[in-house]
Amino acid sequence: MKRLLLILAGLALALTALYFSWYGYLFNGIYATYLQGRTTSDPFDETLFDVDQVPASAQPVAWPVALGADWAPSESTAGLLQASKTGALLVFEADTLRHEAYFDDFRADSRVNSFSMAKSIVTMLVQIAVQEGKIPGWEAKATTYIPELNGPGAARLTLRDLSSMHADLDWTENYYDPFGETAKLYYGDDQMALILEREVGDSVGLRYEYQSAATTLLSVCLEKAVGEPLADYAARKLWAPLGAESNATWHVDGQGEAMAFCCFNATARDYARLGHLLVHHGQWNGTSVLDSAWVSVATSPKSAAFYGQSFWLGEVADPAGKAPARRYMALRGHLGQWIIAFPEAQRVVVRLGRTEGERPEGSWEPEPFRALAEEYAWK
Repeated sequence: MKRLLLILAGLALALTALYFSWYGYLFNGIYATYLQGRTTSDPFDETLFDVDQVPASAQPVAWPVALGADWAPSESTAGLLQASKTGALLVFEADTLRHEAYFDDFRADSRVNSFSMAKSIVTMLVQIAVQEGKIPGWEAKATTYIPELNGPGAARLTLRDLSSMHADLDWTENYYDPFGETAKLYYGDDQMALILEREVGDSVGLRYEYQSAATTLLSVCLEKAVGEPLADYAARKLWAPLGAESNATWHVDGQGEAMAFCCFNATARDYARLGHLLVHHGQWNGTSVLDSAWVSVATSPKSAAFYGQSFWLGEVADPAGKAPARRYMALRGHLGQWIIAFPEAQRVVVRLGRTEGERPEGSWEPEPFRALAEEYAWK
């Protein structure tokens, strides 16, 4: 009995030490995954986090609806979507909802975690602040807003570098390493303390490396510039002007800082409004929300052919071989949250789900994503 008590006391001391160590976030991670019957984060994990509210528009705008069987995915694409645990698929053409389907526990009123689609939203909001004169431009230095940044490249780091993933942070992006900094960024309680432990390298602006910490820094710069929390600014400058019909939320960490790199929660129909902005070069129903010249720059590649300023880029060849390839730009999030915009075709596809599906070696495009792009660019 005495030995058992000693073992239990030792275990308690070890767990206490772990809780107050760098790895203390693991307790939150275990609660949010394994104790919920999951092995990773989930599109519906909003209830496990503190959130800031992003209210629906006071003047909501409903989508015109004209559903038709011709807009459903082909049998082969539908098979890929089913195998990858798709929860929602919406297709818009000429700003009209043409196809809408929900599966499993996803519904029209479900508020779903954007994961990294939020990175694109933050970039849109920074551009709005530039247009308002709250930020002088994309070449503004991050140290103007976060002087604590350190490392050989800190003084040269710009907001454009953060948005285009050219920040060269001492950061390893890995969503499946429970002991890594990305897991701590998600399940920890102080994003900025974690990020400021890292240095900005000397290759700022020179090469693409996807790093979630870059978007957190970009969001903090935005908040400092506009003088209000990210969710409040998003509500006033994006969600309200776009006529959002449902409330959205944004996860916050233990310090009340928005988890800007992920964790915007909204319905599938409201997510489509963001794709609408890209299709219409920054306009919503004839009103300019984002400068069209900036949209063109932001959806053009920098050093990586597939990435602009927080937008994923690609093209789809004409299956008939008669016309130039059609471009797409996409918001993309963990587990297969996608908004794909086709400006030439005037179409938007929203896909939400629980896995992204198989990804061919050497490609960033999962097979279901590519199937959707090829089908709806030319359907």
